[in-house]
Amino acid sequence: MGLKERWATFSETRVAKLLKNKFFITGMAFLIWVSFFDSNNLIEWSRVIFNIGKQESQKEYYKESIKQTEEKLQELSSNRDSLEKFAREQFMFKEDDEDIFIVETKP
Repeated sequence: MGLKERWATFSETRVAKLLKNKFFITGMAFLIWVSFFDSNNLIEWSRVIFNIGKQESQKEYYKESIKQTEEKLQELSSNRDSLEKFAREQFMFKEDDEDIFIVETKP
């Protein structure tokens, strides 16, 4: 069986007829264009989905951080002793008759 005979049998099959169909070729070209070359292609779409997931987790983190900060603010606003403790620890405030010693540990 020669090459011409093989080609003749292949050109009569359903696959060959499908590949010769202009609508099939146009549809495949459209799918390839949309998948890879368009501004909203599959690669960009997957990046956007990944970025949305990352931003959602950041959103939850910042919501929790805001909640903790608001609780701390409420505590500092309502309790004078906790305000004094916070000022001493964070800003190294002291009273006139006190000395502060800062101990730093080496990593």
